[in-house]
Amino acid sequence: MKIHQLNALIALVDEGSIRGAARVLGLTQPALGARIAELEQDLGATLVNRTARGTTLTAAGRALLVHARTITNHIRRAEAEMAQINSRAVASIAIGASPLAATELVGPIFTSLQSNVIGVHLSVTEGQFHDLASYLREGGLEFILAQIPPGGKDTRAFHFEELIAYPLRVVGRKNHPLADCRHLTDLTGSAWIVGAATSKNRSTVEELFLEHSLPPPRIDMHCDAITCVQASIAESNLLGLLVPPLYEHLPDRIAALPIEDRIRPLRLGLITLAGVPLSPEAQILTELIRERSRKLANVSAAKRRRGTPGTP
Repeated sequence: MKIHQLNALIALVDEGSIRGAARVLGLTQPALGARIAELEQDLGATLVNRTARGTTLTAAGRALLVHARTITNHIRRAEAEMAQINSRAVASIAIGASPLAATELVGPIFTSLQSNVIGVHLSVTEGQFHDLASYLREGGLEFILAQIPPGGKDTRAFHFEELIAYPLRVVGRKNHPLADCRHLTDLTGSAWIVGAATSKNRSTVEELFLEHSLPPPRIDMHCDAITCVQASIAESNLLGLLVPPLYEHLPDRIAALPIEDRIRPLRLGLITLAGVPLSPEAQILTELIRERSRKLANVSAAKRRRGTPGTP
């Protein structure tokens, strides 16, 4: 099993055809087909179903693809690290981050990162943990900054480190008809908007209603873009569940309802691949992120002592 054979398999899947894969790799179609055939012969397994309608992976092919991506990504990262050590390349860091993490933790520390790693290039893929876990597992990301899923504990695959906890608030437009409601039971018939799901099965709103033994909420709108969620809440009677940094800068448009029922806080965390060391540049970035998290936590604690509502 050779790297150029694994690259041929990956290109075949990513491009969707032998013609496209050959073009990307700069090969003729027969040469690409030969690499796949050699790989199948080496492994003693059929990896690709070939039909008049195209190609699809067999069960063995799908299993190998996961390993192929992991191997090639780790080789690429190793080559980049060696080149950086020899001062022959720009340091590059690829991470995943939720919208909240990108806003609160990544953007504010980029200048410090540039000061610590000269010429660094940072690539941020937006999403929640379950959206990005496969990329982390395959080596395409150094780490993920996102909400730690309910019950999230260290596993054989992932390590979870909590950085900061934010209160979640039920919010609606300014002067919403339900602005004075104090209990979730008063909202069971209301229309909700939910953003990106925090688990594969349920949104945070659905998890909240389940925790309080309430009927499933009426979800009228799904939207992954936080700007769309904010605009929809501000311009309609939709309710949402947001953390203060995502609505406090819009005091004339969005307000929190005075809900007295307990709402589990959002735990923002650093998620890494268990047993896999970070690159030196990524280690510097994580230390800056931890420092930023501690500062946010200290500011929040000071606000709580002063009685300022809506703080982590």
